[in-house]
Amino acid sequence: MSKNKMDYSDTTIIIPTLNEESNIEELLERLQANYKNIRIIVSDDGSRDNTQNIVTTFHKKNQNIYLLDRSIERIHGLTASVIDAVKVVKTKYCVIMDGDMQHPPEKVQEIIYKLRNNNDIVIGVRKKINFGNAFRKIMSRIAIALGQMRLLSKGIWCHDVVSGFFGVDTELFQNKIRKYENKFEKEGFKVLFDLLKLMNYNANVGMVLYNFGYRTLGKSKIKNKHVLIYIRSVFK
Repeated sequence: MSKNKMDYSDTTIIIPTLNEESNIEELLERLQANYKNIRIIVSDDGSRDNTQNIVTTFHKKNQNIYLLDRSIERIHGLTASVIDAVKVVKTKYCVIMDGDMQHPPEKVQEIIYKLRNNNDIVIGVRKKINFGNAFRKIMSRIAIALGQMRLLSKGIWCHDVVSGFFGVDTELFQNKIRKYENKFEKEGFKVLFDLLKLMNYNANVGMVLYNFGYRTLGKSKIKNKHVLIYIRSVFK
C-alpha cells in the first residue's frame, strides 16, 4: 500500500524547535503530504524568529498540527522540549525528529512500521556521522563509545546512542517520564540516550538506517556545554 493511502492516526511526530523559520515550513509540508492523519507537535523552545507564526498558520489549515510554546518555561533545552510534548501525546506511538531537515521525512514510515511490529524503540541510525574537525572527531567517538558501554550494562546495543531521530511506544515513554523525570538531562540534546538508560533489560530496540543530511539553512544549536551534559549523563 502506498504511504499516501495508509493511515497514520496512531502516531504523533514531535519536532523540537528553536529559530527554525528557514526549515519548518518545508518539513511540515512534506510530513502532512505523505502521512495521512498523522499528528504533529512542534515543541518550540522560545523562538525569536517566525517559527511559531509559521506553525500557527499550518494549524489553522490542519488541526492535526499543533504548536507547544515553551517560551516562558524555566528550563530550556531540546530534551525538555521533547519531554513536555510527550506528556500531552494521545496516540499509541510518537516519533521524535529535528526541525532542520537533517532527518529525512520519508524514513518516518519505516520507523512507524517497525514500531507497529513489536519494537519498544526504533532508532534512526546515521550511515555516516560528520564529526567535524579531528579533535571533535576523537572526542565524539570516545563519547559514543562510553555511551554504548553504559547501555550494554542494560543488555542494549545501540549503534548511534546520540541519534536525535527515533520512534517509541508513547505509553512506555510517558511511564518513564512519570517515574524518572529527574534523571533526564533537560538542558541537553540527547534525550534518546537518557531514555535508553531507563529501559528494561533486553528491551526490543529496532533500527532504521538513513543518510544524515547537512544543514543548509539556519544555525546549529549544539554548543560545547551540551557535550559536557552528555558526558555527565553517561555517568549519571
